[in-house]
Amino acid sequence: MRLFRVVVLLTAAAIIVFSAGIALGHPPANAVRALPDTVERGETFNITVNFTAPADNFSAIALEDFAPAGWNVTGAWAQPSATKTVNGSEVGYMWWQHPYSNGTNFIATYEVKVPCNASLTNYTFDGDNLSYLAYFIGNQTQIWEDIMGNPNVTVVPPAICSTPSIDFYAAYNGTNPPNQTLELWSSTSCWLSWNVTDDAGWLDAYPTNGTCTDAHVSVNLSANSSGMPLGNYTANITIQSPDANNSPRIVPVTLHITLTGTLKGQVHFTGRGTSPDDRWIEPFVVRFFDEGAEMLWSPINATTDDTGLFTVSGIPAAPYDIGIKNVTCLSELVTNVTINVGACTEVDFGDIREGDANNDDYITISDRTLLYSSWGTGEGDPGWNANCDFNNDGYLTISDRTLLYDNWGEKGDLAP
Repeated sequence: MRLFRVVVLLTAAAIIVFSAGIALGHPPANAVRALPDTVERGETFNITVNFTAPADNFSAIALEDFAPAGWNVTGAWAQPSATKTVNGSEVGYMWWQHPYSNGTNFIATYEVKVPCNASLTNYTFDGDNLSYLAYFIGNQTQIWEDIMGNPNVTVVPPAICSTPSIDFYAAYNGTNPPNQTLELWSSTSCWLSWNVTDDAGWLDAYPTNGTCTDAHVSVNLSANSSGMPLGNYTANITIQSPDANNSPRIVPVTLHITLTGTLKGQVHFTGRGTSPDDRWIEPFVVRFFDEGAEMLWSPINATTDDTGLFTVSGIPAAPYDIGIKNVTCLSELVTNVTINVGACTEVDFGDIREGDANNDDYITISDRTLLYSSWGTGEGDPGWNANCDFNNDGYLTISDRTLLYDNWGEKGDLAP
């Protein structure tokens, strides 16, 4: 049986008193709380409570809920907007005062921080308190409802996180490759202890143990390729963290001993919205010119990641002029790039220039004509031309024209 409880809402117009009541001829509003099954120590996560107006004149609504004792409610939001209070582990929405019509959907969201000293056990929202939804329908008696849904959540330790993989590039019969760095951090602000081991005689790590929070710490890695034949050699670094929920974590390491080199390129997009976005992952062709005159081999395909990085391996050691492009983009020709055996050469291709809709390596009136012939269309519309969508937002608008004009008259990585 529900314990008797009275809630007083003070407004400029009236004093509203909620006490125990029942619905008179109306279905319930069905307030349902949605919780994750598990949360990590130190994690900040969102909880939602949803309910629906069961009749017209649904008004003077109060929602109150309680996180487990010692947990901190750090923020709260409501749709439609509401006057709300947050106090420690309690979240209260006092008031939705407007009369709402039947079928209006309500979403209350609040943000909860799990303390780092929380026990690794099951917790219950509502606990020893009374979570409730209380409201009026017109002039009827006030109505109480319990908040439904699974009230239980289990606390687990944070995860140990790291660089996903490591690659070394060494020249056959050459010097050892440059050192690499393994980054370690906790998935939350809570401390984790860790130690690392490896299973390869050619690989060394230092330091081999320590602690971390969500701020990254570095482990220096070195590889000894002396006397090793051509080939690719694999190893695993094992990260042990007794306080983590995913220990042990395995990081694969590869040592490449080659007669060729590797290019790591960086691309900077402009006018592409807010990163990260999967539209930033783009295919490019990489073109190598010999002394700026003849293009060598066939163009090599590469795909950037969501930070604009790409890697091309197996390049014969030599000096090159290098350019990259895709259907809508041009890069400047980067000259005097030397690819060394067994080494990874990093090249920054700078800001990519948008506007080459016809893919002819020049940004001219021909590209503007293509853009205008599809002007105003969106992805999937008749006349849509993806080659003119320079900002990759799914529409052909003035934003694309601006990018085109910003790069008017430019040419790409054509040899002189």
